[in-house]
Amino acid sequence: MRNEAVVFVLLALFATFYVSSFTGLFTGIPTTHANRIIDGDTIEIAGGEKVRLIGIDTPERGQHFYGEAKERLSELIGGREILLKPDVTDKDKYGRLLRYVFLNRTELVNIMLVREGLARALSIEPDTKYEKEIAEAESYARSRGLGIWTYANDPELFCIGIYYLRYNAIGDDRDNLNDEYVEFRNHCDHNLDMTGWRVEDSTGKEYVFGEFMAKSKEMFKLRTGAGDDGPENVFWNSRVPVWNNAGDRLRMWNRAGQLVLDYEYQSQ
Repeated sequence: MRNEAVVFVLLALFATFYVSSFTGLFTGIPTTHANRIIDGDTIEIAGGEKVRLIGIDTPERGQHFYGEAKERLSELIGGREILLKPDVTDKDKYGRLLRYVFLNRTELVNIMLVREGLARALSIEPDTKYEKEIAEAESYARSRGLGIWTYANDPELFCIGIYYLRYNAIGDDRDNLNDEYVEFRNHCDHNLDMTGWRVEDSTGKEYVFGEFMAKSKEMFKLRTGAGDDGPENVFWNSRVPVWNNAGDRLRMWNRAGQLVLDYEYQSQ
């Protein structure tokens, strides 16, 4: 009972923080709804505009807890009115609105996801209004081993994510193999040696990385066809398409044989 009482007090204090910190910040900001949850930190609102939640980074497609983060965001804001509060930068380089997402004018969804271990703090200047609060939420989740922090001893498991999988090349896939590719992103703060990592499809076709260093915060593509490997492109050197247009499964293992990515898709 004593532990339950402590937890209750902590939650009450956190709720008080929300109310005292955020009340009265929304003059002139209209409410809106999320038409679609794209992933754990990106939504689409009325008019088709995409919104990226500021200050956090959730697992990408195929990574551990990708589905849980996306589902939790849907649970939190699906069918509910939300308020989108800007910081300094209006849009990112992909044209997405950068916003803090509030419920009931008192609950900051960005912080809630971090506190539950479904997102990491991602502080990018100059958009740091709630940097301290988000960092505190991350410390809370990390200290309790919640969500992604279950894997705190294996940080490289969360470096590589799938940014985009182009399974249907322009024209006949067989004649345009290098337009079929997987685009990965290393979102860790350090370069990652991927030499010996493996990628496999649902039929067992396998690609093994040669000597390759994924640069911090950068993207690179694994193209199906032939070519010379470089920092932005590596080549499977397959003579036939790899990724099935009707649906497939991508899995990736690191050198130690740990499963890093597991992503299934269906044709859209």
